[in-house]
Amino acid sequence: MPKETFFSRYSLIIKRLEKSPATFEEISFFLQQESELQDRNFEISKRTFQRDLKDIGSQLGIEIVNERKGDKKYRIVERSDNKVHSQRLMESYQVTNAIHASQEYSEYVFLEHRQPKGLEHFSGLFYAIQNKRILKFTHYKYWDETVTERTVHPLALKESQGRWYLLAVDIKDNRLKTFGLDRMDDLVITKTAFRNKYSYDFKTMFDNCFGIFSLEDTKPMIIQLSFEYEQGQYVKNYPIHHSQKVVSEDDEVIMELYVGITHDFVMELLSFGADMKILKPKSLINLVKKAHEDAGKLYG
Repeated sequence: MPKETFFSRYSLIIKRLEKSPATFEEISFFLQQESELQDRNFEISKRTFQRDLKDIGSQLGIEIVNERKGDKKYRIVERSDNKVHSQRLMESYQVTNAIHASQEYSEYVFLEHRQPKGLEHFSGLFYAIQNKRILKFTHYKYWDETVTERTVHPLALKESQGRWYLLAVDIKDNRLKTFGLDRMDDLVITKTAFRNKYSYDFKTMFDNCFGIFSLEDTKPMIIQLSFEYEQGQYVKNYPIHHSQKVVSEDDEVIMELYVGITHDFVMELLSFGADMKILKPKSLINLVKKAHEDAGKLYG
């Protein structure tokens, strides 16, 4: 069975239990309905269901229990620390799966034609991380147009602005590096598991930054941005960063963020053009101002 089917089924089980606790029979009936709706086979035995619960716990951090107090209903153990992360992972995987199935539903679902390469590697990389399998692949560098062969210890996957990246230790120099999935080819998931124990705290590493660049050379600071009222409503509903909060909302919407000033963050701010004004800090104002001035020079 394809890995896509496993993850889709996990998502459906979680979806049913988020609605209310349910018995295996009720969950099985829900999966049967979804099989008919999606024209795919999600039906499973009780034994497979128990295995799914273990995988959902280990891979997604969502614990599902059956307290056996007469009703025999399964429940999700609420854990606020990873709920958002698990939901985002499932959403991203569902989008990835939808892209693969887009031809089948092309009359009803319209996706952007511009899609990043490398999404076909997602399932394999996820498996390799979970099972600590050494990876081999070729990697293309845009800036000097070279292709290199890499052997790495995969540790995590990170999403940034619609693209996915592999965080892995390159065994050539034992350094943590970032590899864009769109630049990976000839991926081989070896049968060899690595025994190295790494202590990287990726959540902390990327918590106060925007994009794929971590805060090795800069510290997070308070950023204040002003938006025209209409644009501010869009930004409220699709925050730039998880630290974003509304300071005031009248004719304009003033947002405050706590984030490091990286290249990715500056590029994101530039995308708002004249619909946004930076209030502070001065260093960020100067960076964005210079970028606009340099862009203007290109047009004489």
